[in-house]
Amino acid sequence: MCRWKTILLILIFTGIKQVIGQTHVQTNWFFQNPSTSSTISLAFASASTSGNLIVVHLDWDKQSVHINTVTDNKGNTYKKINGTTNWNGANYAAELWYAYNITGGAGAITVTAKLTGNTTSFFQIYISEYSGIASSIDPLDQNAVAPGNTAAVSSGAKTTTYANELIYGASIGASGTLTKGAGFTSRSTANQNIIEDKNVSATGSYSATFTSAGGNWVAQMATFFSSAIILPVNLLSFTGNCNNNQIVLNWTTASENNNDYFTIEESENGSDWNVIGTVNSKGNSSIAQQYSFTTTGTADEISYFRLRQTDLDGKFVYFNVIKVNNCNAVLSGVNIYPNPTDGQSLSGRISLQPNATCSIEIYDNMGKKLARFSSVQSEFKISFPYTLHTGVYFARFSSTGYATTIRFLVKN
Repeated sequence: MCRWKTILLILIFTGIKQVIGQTHVQTNWFFQNPSTSSTISLAFASASTSGNLIVVHLDWDKQSVHINTVTDNKGNTYKKINGTTNWNGANYAAELWYAYNITGGAGAITVTAKLTGNTTSFFQIYISEYSGIASSIDPLDQNAVAPGNTAAVSSGAKTTTYANELIYGASIGASGTLTKGAGFTSRSTANQNIIEDKNVSATGSYSATFTSAGGNWVAQMATFFSSAIILPVNLLSFTGNCNNNQIVLNWTTASENNNDYFTIEESENGSDWNVIGTVNSKGNSSIAQQYSFTTTGTADEISYFRLRQTDLDGKFVYFNVIKVNNCNAVLSGVNIYPNPTDGQSLSGRISLQPNATCSIEIYDNMGKKLARFSSVQSEFKISFPYTLHTGVYFARFSSTGYATTIRFLVKN
């Protein structure tokens, strides 16, 4: 009887391990040489599964250019993990990208990367797909990258936030053959380079390691949350809607434990983010809690928003990005530039009625009025009475028939 209990426990724990494990699905590689192109494309051998993760390594031989976009034929959104990293003296460069909660289905995914200029002679890409990765949140946790020329190759170490993470590693050599690190599984040895990964069950300090037979190299690492991660917040929804020419963000949690606060971030392009506010947690709860935050949005037609949730112990995760159409109908009558500005001046164009005057008031993020100007010209340039510090500011425009406020950034 005890023997059968032991066997049953082994089967149970084996089943749990299979459930929480992140699984490598497929990897493919393409070395475009000779190449003086700014574009490289590569398809997976098989169709991908929706909800999975794709990691993309790219390297090329011209350090004056960098990756402009990574896209695919399913419309998935790719983000840069690290880079541009220059290596092998003044010769080569590399970047690492990813897309999560992908749209898959019939037909293989083809990934396309575009540089800001042409390469000199080669362009190389490795693409890898993984299942069992968190999809309701941004699963990227830690990343590291390092160039070198020693026999012992390492990306540098980072400490993971949660248990049961996937450690992805890539290492590219300029000449000598590379081999995988201890404890890693090799997914590609194409072109004498290595794509490797491993699952780790405990939180700790990890690095992607390899061995080099000689020559210069670059090593990259990224860690990703498992789909089995138990988060302190179970987010039910995150939406944005217009109300009185303002964007109202609403989110609902199903449960909260050890949650400290939410940070709201905004972007004009979905890549470069700015913090626009925080909302404190309502405390530990096993019932639905509702939150709200109001903002004016960006000056573009579409604004992007995301939530960052921070625990009481300082750990944090990002939830999925949403996009909201600009709510201010008259905003098309005012354009300001540059945004961000250097804090010394602000220029723009106003759609004024004949013989009308526009009042322009500048406020800081606390609502304090800093300056007031007026313009009778469609195009304007105002010089601030002193250089504004880096931060978020507001310009209020009022004239016959309308009034509107535009948020702008100062970076100096």
